Order: sequence, then C-alpha cells, then structure tokens
Amino acid sequence: MRARYATLVLVLAACGEPSGAGTAPGAAGAGGTAVVGGGGGGADVASGGSGTPTAGSAATTAGSSGSSMGGTSAGGGGSTGAGTGGTVDVIGGPPPPAITITEYAIPTPSQPGWIAAGPDDHIWYTHQSTAPSAVSRVAKEGMPFDLYKVNVTNIGPRGIAPGPDGNVWYTKQGGIGKMQPSGTYEEFGVPNGGDSAGICLGPDGALWFTQQQHNKVSRVGTDKQFKDFNVPTANSGPLAITAGKDGNLWFTEAAVGGNKIGRLTPAGEFTEFAIPTANSNPSGIALGADDNLWFTEHDAAKIGKITPQGEITEFAIPSGNKPGRIASGSDGNLWFTESGAANSIGRITPLGQVSEYAVPTAGSDPYDIVSGPDGNVWFTEISANKVARISDLKGGGKLMASSGMMGGGELGGDTACAKDTDCKESGMACGGDVCSAEKKLCVLAVTGAQGLCGSDNDCWCQGEGAKCDAGHCSFTVHAATP
Repeated sequence: MRARYATLVLVLAACGEPSGAGTAPGAAGAGGTAVVGGGGGGADVASGGSGTPTAGSAATTAGSSGSSMGGTSAGGGGSTGAGTGGTVDVIGGPPPPAITITEYAIPTPSQPGWIAAGPDDHIWYTHQSTAPSAVSRVAKEGMPFDLYKVNVTNIGPRGIAPGPDGNVWYTKQGGIGKMQPSGTYEEFGVPNGGDSAGICLGPDGALWFTQQQHNKVSRVGTDKQFKDFNVPTANSGPLAITAGKDGNLWFTEAAVGGNKIGRLTPAGEFTEFAIPTANSNPSGIALGADDNLWFTEHDAAKIGKITPQGEITEFAIPSGNKPGRIASGSDGNLWFTESGAANSIGRITPLGQVSEYAVPTAGSDPYDIVSGPDGNVWFTEISANKVARISDLKGGGKLMASSGMMGGGELGGDTACAKDTDCKESGMACGGDVCSAEKKLCVLAVTGAQGLCGSDNDCWCQGEGAKCDAGHCSFTVHAATP
C-alpha cells in the first residue's frame, strides 16, 4: 500500500473588532491595538567625490552662533482629544516584493542622520557629529557628493526639510539654518535657544519645527520671524513633525510624559491623542497615501496609524524589531528603519502587513528615511557612513524579505523566498518569506507553513492540483492512493 497524503491550507481573512475606549475630561483617548501576523555668510565647500555603490543581493536573513531674530512668542492653547480605535487581526496578503538596496559610501567620514528630498532634485542629509558640522547632498544617481560646512555648535545639524524658497532648511542646537543649493548658508538663533529637532514644510508655506527641551512647536517664515506654541502636555518631548492632508501639523510626543500624537493648526490650536500602548516612544511620523498619519512606536515594536479625526490603530511588528523613522513610498506603502541588531528596513502596507529587509552592510544602523525625487526610497546608515537607495519597490529586485507579514518572527538563517517555486530544489515550501525547514512533498500543512504565490505557476505542487488563492498555494492533494 502506498502512502496517501492530504494537504489543506487555511487562508485567514482580515477582520476587525472595534473596541474604542472613552476617556475622562482632560485626558486623551485610547485606541485599540492591532495584532499583525504577518549668522550667515560665505560657505566652506568641499565638492565632488564619488560614492562607491554596492548593489543589494539576495537577502541572507539576519539579519552657532548667529543673530537672534525677534519673534512673537505665543502660548499654546488648545484641547485634548479623545482618540478611538479598534482591534484588527491581519494575516496573509500577497507576498512582499523582492527589492534592490544600493549603498553609497560617503567620501568624508561623518555620521549621516536625518535625510530629505531637496527642491533641487537632490537628496540632502545632515551630519549628526561636529566632525564635520555640515550638511551634504548627493545626486539621485548616487554621485557626486557635495559637503557644505556650517557653524559649529555642541551638536551637529539635526532635522532637514525642503523649503518653499528653493533652499533646504535644517535644525541644530539653538538654531535654524537655511542652505542654498550652491552651499551658501545662513543661520538664525531660535529666540529661546531651544534644542531644535524635527522640521517640515507646513501648509502655510512656513517651516515648522519641534523643540524637545522647551516643549514647544515653532514656526519660522522665509522672513526669518519666529513664533512659538507651547505643547499643552508638560515634558512631552515633541520630536518628529510632518504636515497632514487636513492642513494641520502632526507631531510625536516621544517623552514618557507625552506618549501622544499631537495635532496643531496653523493658528496655534492643539489637540493631543494618547497612544494606547504605554511608554511606546513614538519616534517618526509621516503622511500616508491613504491620507492618514503613520508613526513608529520604537519601544513597543509597533507601527501606529492615526486618522485625521484621531482614531489610532496599532500594528505589531512580528519580529519584535524596533522601528525608528518612517516615510511614505511611491508604491503606496510605508517604509521604516530598524537600527541595532535588526539592521533592517521595514515595509508596512495600508492594511498593516509587515515585511522586513536586511541591509547589506552589517551593523550599519539605518537611521532616517525619505521618498526621493526619483520615486525611490532613500535612507542613511549612521554607523556605516553611507546613504542607500531602495529601488524596485513593487518587485523585480533580488533582495528578498528576511521576515514577512506572515509572522516570520526573529530574523534567522533560513533561505529567503518570494514564492513557492523558489524552494523547489530543496523540496520545501515558502512560508513567512523563508523556505520552510520541513520537507513538504506537497504537504504544506504539517507545520502550518503557507506556500506563497502570485499565480498558479508559482506553486511547485501545481501539477498535483495546487492553486494560488489570495497569495497562498491552497489545495487538497492526494499524491498517491492505496
């Protein structure tokens, strides 16, 4: 009697169970939690230099001075909002694409930090150290690099953003700077000497930035006039900031005393929304293609989504890796950095499906991330002295996801895959973006691994009747009969 094999793969559909919690007056509301399976003067300029590109390959899973400008200091009145949310389970979806990561070595030793797409069609980034204290740019082709030194303070430039005047604007200790594409810069002392952090171009054509130590969000126009707004929650630590589609400014309150997402109108009215997970350390924030705001919760290993109305949904990162900065990609998804041992770039879809990609250079500490003028995603590697470009956002590259939306867990040493047939020679199936360690013989359900596919041809058991159903090889097979 020959053996008889049967296979059944279950594909779970996304479901939601609303569970918003009300709040007492004066407190911010809590949402639900989503569990996801799956100055001025001349310039000191050093120009030229070419980066050395290193193309990404198949993933092996692992893993001031300046004149003080008089501004009007305004109190930050406003209200505290009650957030609502829901509980969402997300499992499955199409397999994550194979991408390409190309790294470019920076000619001058530095610590590349925050990054922005400049109005001059270049990628700009700040040097987090004072050796040199500088702002640099690189062409979207990956070379050449141009370095522009700025006034030295106790800490190098931090945040950076494109301005409405064709220049880039940056923050630094106690000041704000404006850099022309030619390298000529001008710096202005913040009226209260605040430790300026995140910066963005606001809906009113002014630059808006956060002051962590002074608990303020501030505005500066191209007329160099400043205006401050006090965040209602004391010691909230405002950090990252971005403009929303609703015409307001949105920012993270990263300190333990905050743990909120703040919304500020150009007129100065605040509303704050409590993040459901305590002590989450919200670090980065970006406007998504779905017109919601997406933010990272570094200490909670989650990605959060907040609607313009204040409804918060959280998505756990299955691997437990901690996200840093976040940016919206031209593919409609959100991309985020994971430094430390993870050393990866993460991707989350609007439905909350998470996948991760190991950065080719070990120990690089990917720091900040942005969507470039070329439609690619760019990020800095603060410990490897590199900037890197992510292309093939929708697939076509060779770098497979090292863990996936199926719940790949910690980055490990299994062979990466994007579809079932990638594992055919080993007799394994593709589940969780890695070839399952169990020999399958067309029996996928032994360990619960689900073969991934984009069409029926991607299922290596197609000859036995496998079909591609919603991204998974789903079938019942009788390989042999008695």
